[in-house]
Amino acid sequence: MALTVEDGSGLPDADALVSMVVFKAYCDKRGYAYTTDELIEQAIVRATAFMSDSFAWAGWRVKGRGATGGAQALAWPRYAVTDEGGYTVPSDSVPVEVVESTIEIALLELGEPGAMTPTYVPGDRVKSEKFDTIAFEYDLSSQGAESVRPVLLVVRDKIGAFLARGTGTSVSGSVVRG
Repeated sequence: MALTVEDGSGLPDADALVSMVVFKAYCDKRGYAYTTDELIEQAIVRATAFMSDSFAWAGWRVKGRGATGGAQALAWPRYAVTDEGGYTVPSDSVPVEVVESTIEIALLELGEPGAMTPTYVPGDRVKSEKFDTIAFEYDLSSQGAESVRPVLLVVRDKIGAFLARGTGTSVSGSVVRG
């Protein structure tokens, strides 16, 4: 399988936000181990799908959405996006923070395929347990499907500035250059 890496032009058939070369260079620099090219490519495709589909990104896709009429396949590149310093992100590129976040997710996916898209069955949650004479009852009122998905703080911290306003976290917040 060969990756079709988004080059900043809004490719209609892109399936990757990062190339194999960039993935390996990032891992080598940090001492992260990786496996066969085939498994890496599969992990990159899954990570790209997660990055493209799971966030409410600021701005608009350069070539619109959908699989027809030349629309771009992935969430990036985008118009009208600013970084944490308030500077405009070029609309003909994928920000390094998005690329690096895709790599971090791909690394998790290499170790555990499907880690970012676990199956969630609300009825399977443990509501109470009893051990001998001690009973535990859990408050599940605030737990939803997101509670079973890993939280990669490095990803959240890197992309926080690129999320649509009101969708960030209290840690990432937003900054406006004056």
